[in-house]
Amino acid sequence: MTHLRTLAAGMGVCVAIGMFACGNGPPGGGSSSGTAACNGTAGVSSLGAPTMTIQATDALVFVPDSSPAATGDVIEFKNTGNVVHTVTFQDSNDGCLTDNTLNPGGTWEVKFTQPGTYNYLCTIHAPNMKGVIKVTGSAAKPPSSTSAGASPSATATPTPAA
Repeated sequence: MTHLRTLAAGMGVCVAIGMFACGNGPPGGGSSSGTAACNGTAGVSSLGAPTMTIQATDALVFVPDSSPAATGDVIEFKNTGNVVHTVTFQDSNDGCLTDNTLNPGGTWEVKFTQPGTYNYLCTIHAPNMKGVIKVTGSAAKPPSSTSAGASPSATATPTPAA
């Protein structure tokens, strides 16, 4: 009987730890709302014509994994496979440029308004599924209005990532 109580107590501790670990929300902030400083806007559509498409593949890589861009460019992330991915920008001032889930066949767009180096990853398949976008040019003005269907984030002028 003592062994059963010890086993039950141990299982209770494991369940409690699991609940705390899984209950913190999506990695990287995971939300387009909030007051975080941001180097661009994010949405599912209507940010403009994409300048480039980055594929999230079933091989668990982004293609291409390194991309040049200019301020004002719209980068489209497209899930070309059958596995769910995320696109999470890793720098604290880019947390508002995070997609919670990129379902198979889905797309998600980011418009960069500040030059800098932007590191991103799929939090589901990290650390190997990652990439970088190097944005050059002068800072673009923040958009004055929201296009229908877009989910914009806060726009500010933070220091670009090194």
